[in-house]
Amino acid sequence: MTRDIKQRTRWGVGLAVGLALLLALCGASRVRAADDGGADPPKKVRRVKKKKSVMTPMAMATASAADRIDALSGDVDNLRKSQSATGSEVEEIKKELVVAAPQASATPSTIGQHVGALEAGLAATQKSISDNLGVNVHGLVDAGYEHNFNQSNFNYNYGHAWDENGFQLTQGNLHIEKDGTVGFVTDLNVGQVANSISNVTHYSIFAGGGPAGQWFDPTQYYLTYTAPIGSGLSIAAGRFVTLLGEEIIPTYQSQNFNESRGLLFNLGEPLTHTGIRASYTINDYVAVTGGLNNGWDDPAALNNGGPTAEGELSLNNKDKSVALVVNGIIGSQSFDKSNSTQLAIDPIFTWKPAFIPNTTLASEYLYGSEDGQVIDNHSASWQGFAQYVVYDWNEWEFATRGEFFKDQDGARSGPNVNGVIQSKTLWEITQTITYKVPGVTGLLLRGEYRHDASSSPDFGNNDFVDPNTGIQHLWSGQDLLSGAMIYAF
Repeated sequence: MTRDIKQRTRWGVGLAVGLALLLALCGASRVRAADDGGADPPKKVRRVKKKKSVMTPMAMATASAADRIDALSGDVDNLRKSQSATGSEVEEIKKELVVAAPQASATPSTIGQHVGALEAGLAATQKSISDNLGVNVHGLVDAGYEHNFNQSNFNYNYGHAWDENGFQLTQGNLHIEKDGTVGFVTDLNVGQVANSISNVTHYSIFAGGGPAGQWFDPTQYYLTYTAPIGSGLSIAAGRFVTLLGEEIIPTYQSQNFNESRGLLFNLGEPLTHTGIRASYTINDYVAVTGGLNNGWDDPAALNNGGPTAEGELSLNNKDKSVALVVNGIIGSQSFDKSNSTQLAIDPIFTWKPAFIPNTTLASEYLYGSEDGQVIDNHSASWQGFAQYVVYDWNEWEFATRGEFFKDQDGARSGPNVNGVIQSKTLWEITQTITYKVPGVTGLLLRGEYRHDASSSPDFGNNDFVDPNTGIQHLWSGQDLLSGAMIYAF
């Protein structure tokens, strides 16, 4: 019995100790749970949140590319719409700018349609003549208005040729030519140019010009022949314009930079010759011309001392941006003067600088003389210089001309309006603005201002000293403003 009591006592103590250890472990577990706030295990909570709100890098890249593609598609659509609208606007602008001929069954109603119909008719006529006869026909019309601020009597502009104060038909030109081995060239002029062409130099056969002159002039009419020598020797026989001078008598394909003609053209150079000349192009850099004719102040005949010789040497670089042309003429041919030799040398230098695109610089020097009893029983000489600065800017062209002319003996400028001949130096400056009308081939509009001056009073006005005798007060200068319309076809 004592053994059983002891054994039970040991089991009771062991049981008590086991229960005490069990209670201690449960208490520690509750303390850790309290320290964790009673929440679920943290790792499980984070994994749930990632699955619900955070995208993977691959998903993010895919979404971003899709957004960009959508945005670019929208931009492309907008650009297409803008391009379509711009194209429509451009087509409308083109319709407004183009001067189109009316349909065959339609009647022209606007200025543009009338011009278009005229161009179409001219082109058809030119083609018909060319196809059937092998002849090319072209034309030029130059008309305008000029105001001389001196308000000179009789609308006279001293020192000028083929222009006068007031409205005028400056030039009407009909150009007819036939190309080929044998051909011809004809230029028929009417208007002020025809009335004045024979009065430009002092010793003209039609001296006086004006109402006493002629309003029709067959300025050129010559035959052409190309001889089979080398690259081709071009021969012309008949009446043709002079080789001298930077300025020319205009035709449909050749216009001067300025509307009025300069002092060198008016006073120092011949205009036409009747004779024979030959031209030969040696290579891309050199060409020569030579001829014999009846002289320079006589448009047709009146030989009084043998033929006059003329010549030209032309030099240029490959692209013709630099050119030098040296002209010369000498001979015993002057109206109403026998045994009198006239001479002129006329070099012209042209430069188109590459560093100033669309610009032309041209310089001309002229020296002339005539021996014998020309003025007051002695010979005469004259010289001049002209400088041209031209800038061609799309439809606009700006041309400035400045020149002087020294008439040592008064032989070329002749008497002033009071009949006095004297030595003098003339100079002038001219500014011309040319507008090439778009949509109408060959149509030009021009505005020009010119100032002339002289070392002696030579310019007339409307101020008479004595109206009965016609003696006038003379001024040392004149200013002119002009506008012109030119159409070449």
